[in-house]
Amino acid sequence: MLRGIYTSATGMESQRLEHQAIADNLANASTTGYKAYAHIHKSFASQNVIDPMTGKALGEVSMGSEPTSTAFDFSQGAMRPTGNPLDLAISGEGFFAVQDQQGKISYTRDGHFTLNQDGFVINSAGEFLLDSGYSPIFVGWNGVQSIQVLRNGNFMVNDQLNCTLKPFAFPPQTALVSQGGNKFVPTSEDIPIIASEQATIQQGFLEASNVSSVKSSADMIQVMRTYETNQRAMRAQIETLDMLMNVVDQI
Repeated sequence: MLRGIYTSATGMESQRLEHQAIADNLANASTTGYKAYAHIHKSFASQNVIDPMTGKALGEVSMGSEPTSTAFDFSQGAMRPTGNPLDLAISGEGFFAVQDQQGKISYTRDGHFTLNQDGFVINSAGEFLLDSGYSPIFVGWNGVQSIQVLRNGNFMVNDQLNCTLKPFAFPPQTALVSQGGNKFVPTSEDIPIIASEQATIQQGFLEASNVSSVKSSADMIQVMRTYETNQRAMRAQIETLDMLMNVVDQI
């Protein structure tokens, strides 16, 4: 009986986490470069069930599941035209590298950039956009008439090559951790990060979120139904346990 209650409880917790993930995804369905995520769960080790009267094994019973990690969907989002010369989108794999004021580098698919008062290219958080050599991209203000970013990443200012902007790619199966603000970092500093030669830069475009509102809404309904099923199972087991305890008290 107690095993059943515990199994139902862990099932409810798993569905609660999934509900939270889906709610986060839906809330960011219009966020530039956002990548949907979900939780990965694994079952607890099964336990043997022993007949207390005979001592014989009756079989195994699952003790529910627990979350083990978070998985991100890094599939390509739709391209949305803006016409802004510093709105950039990556077609293919890879990330933009940005650096905060403390020198910490993170990676993002959000390509909405502007110029700060000193003439550096920054994102909405004030972090510097880095070129393929991990240097902040400086454009300046004086005499700047045109900014053009070619598909191969050549960053042109007044038709002159200023620097090269290449998306940074990670080896397959690399685990990335969210840093908030639509940014990621690898789980280990030893992971090699290289400039991608396959991806291209689309100037004047932003990559939309890859969240499917229709699919997420359907998933939300399924999660709620599963949660309610576990909840009803737990309630039934608790009521049965209460009834048994009342019987014992009467003996």
